[in-house]
Amino acid sequence: MGLRVRIAVIAAVAAACLMAVSTGDAFGQASFVIVHDEQSVKDLLPILTEGAGAASFEKADVYKDDGDGKAALLVTGEGGDGQKFRTSVPGWAWKIKKDPNPKAKDEFRYITFAWRKVGGTGIQLQLHAPDANTWGHRYHAGANEKGWNPSIEIAPKIPEQWAIVTRDLFTDWKEFTLDGIAFTAWSLKHGIWDHVVLHQTEEDPLGAKAVEPSGKAASAWARLKVER
Repeated sequence: MGLRVRIAVIAAVAAACLMAVSTGDAFGQASFVIVHDEQSVKDLLPILTEGAGAASFEKADVYKDDGDGKAALLVTGEGGDGQKFRTSVPGWAWKIKKDPNPKAKDEFRYITFAWRKVGGTGIQLQLHAPDANTWGHRYHAGANEKGWNPSIEIAPKIPEQWAIVTRDLFTDWKEFTLDGIAFTAWSLKHGIWDHVVLHQTEEDPLGAKAVEPSGKAASAWARLKVER
């Protein structure tokens, strides 16, 4: 391996490991933004190295176009498993806790995500836990096309228009450590995800009521930020 290649590899690993732990919001909680703006998607794409689908940057079709660098993640179900995922994301060891208001920077209880499906009969979001190497924390809308269970049905039909979902991860799955994520479009055309964030209280930290101390809920994938 040449010197330039080694330097590039080291830089990529360092960037992945320096994912920010949290960012503050108006509710005084810590949150971890996965998909929200252009930077978050650009940082996420090289992380999603597994799966037979194809992931891309989506700028035109987003959950909420507020003119603030909005972007979404588009996954095309191109045969096979129709998804893009990472079983163990470098730097991820998020603890899903029973505490209704966890305080530590790496502890969360809720997840909020927006999704939309174009074509096909189903869409799914999967969360991985290193304990027993399991993908047993799933949410789907429409048909569970591959029968991947356990999975909680969010709606009996696919979200043809943008739909926002907030789930209490502890109530759904009890305590676990979250270290991977899968965006599953399954068959036909594509699925789109936006506004994906882990948070500590039930209020959506990226919602209309939230006014971040910096004036913006910035993605934190490739830069270290500290909770206020």
